Amino acid sequence: MKINRQTIRRILLEIMSSKEQPKMHMCMDGSQVKFGSDECVLDIEDRIADATHSRNDCDIRTDARHHYNGILNVLRRDLRSAKKKNDSNAIVLEV
Repeated sequence: MKINRQTIRRILLEIMSSKEQPKMHMCMDGSQVKFGSDECVLDIEDRIADATHSRNDCDIRTDARHHYNGILNVLRRDLRSAKKKNDSNAIVLEV
């Protein structure tokens, strides 16, 4: 049996993709949960609330406020990604 490059490449890609670990999220309490899970989404929402509160305590046009705005942008992006993953993992039952 002769194996060509495409077959070898396909086999290697299948092996590599089967060994991928699910992306994990570290909650504020230090526990690890699967990224996109309900616990992950709630934790990110809590982080956003905390960062928003801290940002609002800063004066306008300060480096600290700019720093918190950057953190909030990253957290909101992570939240969108986690919600998208959460929605794709949802089981739809039709009756």
